[in-house]
Amino acid sequence: MTRAQHLPALDGLRAVAVFIVIAYHAGVMQGIPGDLGVTLFFVLSGFLITWLLLREFAATESISIRKFYARRALRIFPAYYVFILFSLALDTALGHRWSLGLITVAFTYLVNYYNAFLGHPTTSIAHAWSLAVEEQFYLLWPLACLALLRRSRESAARAVAFVIVAVVAWRSALFLIFHAPTSYVYNAFDTRCDALAIGCFLALSSERKWFHGLEQRVRSSSLLPLVTLGLIWLSRHYGSSDYHYSIGMTVEAALIALFIIQMLGVSTSPLWSWLNHPVTRWLGLISYPSYLYHVWGLSVGERVLPHAPKLLTFAVGYAATLCFAWGSYRIIERPFLAIKDRLSTSPPSANDVATIPGL
Repeated sequence: MTRAQHLPALDGLRAVAVFIVIAYHAGVMQGIPGDLGVTLFFVLSGFLITWLLLREFAATESISIRKFYARRALRIFPAYYVFILFSLALDTALGHRWSLGLITVAFTYLVNYYNAFLGHPTTSIAHAWSLAVEEQFYLLWPLACLALLRRSRESAARAVAFVIVAVVAWRSALFLIFHAPTSYVYNAFDTRCDALAIGCFLALSSERKWFHGLEQRVRSSSLLPLVTLGLIWLSRHYGSSDYHYSIGMTVEAALIALFIIQMLGVSTSPLWSWLNHPVTRWLGLISYPSYLYHVWGLSVGERVLPHAPKLLTFAVGYAATLCFAWGSYRIIERPFLAIKDRLSTSPPSANDVATIPGL
């Protein structure tokens, strides 16, 4: 997998992930919790970033940390900071002044801990907590990955497995023993990075013999992903709060990783080929700005059609979100993405891989 020239379905998966979040926040898809979309973001992010780092290490026997950070900054910062300034200006115009604390965490990628300690207050940028988690991951993982890969890929996989277990134990202790609030275990990097680590472990293990055996078994039928989705649904709907905020989050992230493995193999089958459809891939292309602006986009639907049926209000809000997102992508992101591509030290096709919001 590390040497693959293309990873199918991942554009489609990030489109699905952001749609789950938007539909849940709009109140039209309550049966599928929005945080499952965020968990899919995290697993994909850990997997794809590690996949790219492994490609670079295989080609050069090193990883350029400086260029990695430069590429991440060019990919993430322009759209993010324009969104923050836009939200700050619009909230101010609407009479919703930001506190100094909110301004500080917005510009320093610490919204997750702001939400964690203040009970996840409702703000126009509350959803930026997940972007903060990912940014903290980008800051830490390349350095750790390089140090571990210099020992061996197997050592890196074992270390990441240890992190997953440690995070589960830490989160379980916080919630079950120390009675930490749900806002903390939901938002904090130290309680949510297991999903990212599962994605890292997926990439690090992709060349192992046992992994190839797993691939063959779970991809043997295009119907098997439906079983995986069913298990995710059962985990969420029949697990208690104690289960969810202890091991449940990790179980769901692991099942999502299994679903990704399946999609990499069966997405060309008739049942799943829609993930590679041009429209789905386009939605995946603009998934990052869609995630950024969806709160404002949905508010457009609510203001334009305040008394309309919820589905119609959502349709207008989703259309507005896509307009915001396409504008952000074309005007803000594309010029910086061109610079980012020129900085790449990975094999040429590595820059063509599907990415998720923030990647």
